[in-house]
Amino acid sequence: MTASIATTTGISGEPLHTRCLAVTFAQGEGPSIEFRADIFDLRKSGLMALAGRIASAGIIHKMELHGAFSAATDQLERIEWAQSHVMHEANESTRGECCRDPMGRLKGLVGAKLGQAFTSDLKRHFGGPLGCTHVNTLFQELSAFVARLRVLTSERPGFLEARAPGERLARRSLFFDAFLPDDPATTQLSVRLADVFFAARDEHGGEGLLAHDEVRVVAEVELERWRLRSVHARERCRQGPEFDDLPWQSRNEAVAELAGQALSGGVTRFCLERFAGRNADARLLSALLCLAPGMTQVGAALSDTLTPSARARLGGLASMGPGPCYMLRAEGPLVATLVAGGLGGAPRESDGARRDETERS
Repeated sequence: MTASIATTTGISGEPLHTRCLAVTFAQGEGPSIEFRADIFDLRKSGLMALAGRIASAGIIHKMELHGAFSAATDQLERIEWAQSHVMHEANESTRGECCRDPMGRLKGLVGAKLGQAFTSDLKRHFGGPLGCTHVNTLFQELSAFVARLRVLTSERPGFLEARAPGERLARRSLFFDAFLPDDPATTQLSVRLADVFFAARDEHGGEGLLAHDEVRVVAEVELERWRLRSVHARERCRQGPEFDDLPWQSRNEAVAELAGQALSGGVTRFCLERFAGRNADARLLSALLCLAPGMTQVGAALSDTLTPSARARLGGLASMGPGPCYMLRAEGPLVATLVAGGLGGAPRESDGARRDETERS
């Protein structure tokens, strides 16, 4: 069934926030595949005091991973990282701690196998208070794309043959966008995923396209409870070298059960239970898993009076269990500042709001 353009692209309103995840694979030396993975959060509005700092519009997170994995086994061979923009820099309220502090733990992942079994290794070495939710999200998308590459190479056994070092093999781009429509009680979310697989270079060194796969998801969310009012999705897969203008295929039936679910807790697990482990749904799952983490940025983007927006912040103090990351661990100095409400701090989000930040890791 062809998807309706109106139900999958009809979004409007004031731009609030954009998140970009990007993963690129290139041929390395010998049997290795080089990777680069980036996460970029761009807040387009908002002004809020948070633990002694003023959070404003602009670049919120900008982090990247570089490294290599085995083309034969998918085992990680090398990991490097850079974080030019993080949420919490070292300051008085953090007692000198910052988001970069736990990054050395990533070295423990060398030797781990990317793909469907990677989640447990990531959680053990870098999950919850051991690491960073944003780097975890990036690693999870890298692992998901490795799994997709493995499916493609099984379908096309010669895909990796006759490749020169540095030649691009594949690229995934994943965008989350939030908008504030005229109705102040809701926000509209858009997720766009595109996978590009490159054919071997021609005799002039030019790139060619082998496959182009796309997913589009549009959702309307009730701000007060972070509840999904509606979800629409569509997908198409085009094969090279000649790309026909194929129609989009509706995935609305697959995502219909998400309507009524709250993004503040459990929706990530809900999606994993329904779509994980099925190659045909892997791209749709990656797109859906962007909704809950992206929504956590909407509240700050709506704030313009230095206080958290009541329209998109769940109230109440969380029970002091393990936090979603190193900086928000229960015994950390930043949490003490936030719970006390000192230095411009505000109460922490509810357990449900934090749970979807950590379920995948």
